[in-house]
Amino acid sequence: MTQPTLLISAIFGCAAAAIYAYVGWRLGQRAVATPDGRLAWRLLRVWWFGLAGTTLASGLMSLLAATGVTFLPIFVVLTYFSLLLICVALWGLVYYLVYLFTGSRRWLAPLTIFYIAYGAFLMYYITASVPIRVQAEPWTATIIYRQTLTGPLVIVVLVLLVVPQLLGALAYFSLYFRAKGATQKYRILMVSWSIIIWFGIALAASAAGLAQYDWWQILSRLIGLGAALAILMAYLPPAWLKRRYGVEGIKDEG
Repeated sequence: MTQPTLLISAIFGCAAAAIYAYVGWRLGQRAVATPDGRLAWRLLRVWWFGLAGTTLASGLMSLLAATGVTFLPIFVVLTYFSLLLICVALWGLVYYLVYLFTGSRRWLAPLTIFYIAYGAFLMYYITASVPIRVQAEPWTATIIYRQTLTGPLVIVVLVLLVVPQLLGALAYFSLYFRAKGATQKYRILMVSWSIIIWFGIALAASAAGLAQYDWWQILSRLIGLGAALAILMAYLPPAWLKRRYGVEGIKDEG
């Protein structure tokens, strides 16, 4: 029997994936002059396309569970795929934020090595925990493991899903006070605080155990969509914002 909340989760997932992919596609309209700048911009787009892929995989798992399909190998493959995409997406986002703050590409190699190692650990975590079955919960389909790894290292790795983006966004926001043009200030404010609010609320909600509440499941998805649209507006502001604050979109750049 179809579970309505899982079906809603699947619909949200597919809609969010489409919006994230659209943001990545629209940002491709920007022409960046320098090679280093182009690389950073491409990796920002990698973040959006990677996020779209992992969100779609999550939505697909919810859809399968909603229709009573809980075949373990499918969910394990989708989980591996989703985790790898998360690592690729985070690599792109963190590098972009670090590049904006430093103006240098010297962090590319260290971040690449870090996220390869991080992805390898996540693969190890899933494999070593030994998946045994799939459990359909109200808002998500969860893999049940024979033995879940615990300890400080696991906590650190889970924190790394959120903290680097928050630190990068905070560092980027610090540039607001040195920026001079209205467009630069506007973009710094929109991009940095969209990420800070998005990941900060997710971290706080996880610590508070809000995942069990239906209202949070809906609100968390809306926050993700809102952050995506806010970042899109940072680079493609609507006409009324351009007129009121004198900001430019990526199509207006020389």
